[in-house]
Amino acid sequence: MQPIETMIRRFSSAWATFDTDVILDAVTDDFRFGMANSDEVIKGKTAFADWLHKMGSGDGGKATITHRQFLLDGDRAVLTGDLEITCELGTERLAFCDVYELNGSKIKGLTAYLAKYGETIACPA
Repeated sequence: MQPIETMIRRFSSAWATFDTDVILDAVTDDFRFGMANSDEVIKGKTAFADWLHKMGSGDGGKATITHRQFLLDGDRAVLTGDLEITCELGTERLAFCDVYELNGSKIKGLTAYLAKYGETIACPA
């Protein structure tokens, strides 16, 4: 496994455990984050850290990430997989495709694509 693949898989796995230190250590100061279905783009590491803090303030349940495919082409990488979130209401399943823009050994940008599958429930964020 290439070092960049190891770093991206570690970054992705950190979302399941909500390890913000690992997440923030992996991104550049001018990091940009967006969800594919939203016009909102979070710009900058500080704004991203604030967004993570707000997102992690609720009890969203226990998450498990399974990685499927990793592709690397120059300064772009793609990681696909499944995210399973279990809360008191049940289990929510999502497929993901994360598209990364790289700057050396750091993540400069991330566009996340999510699709729910199976029975749909709403675990609190």
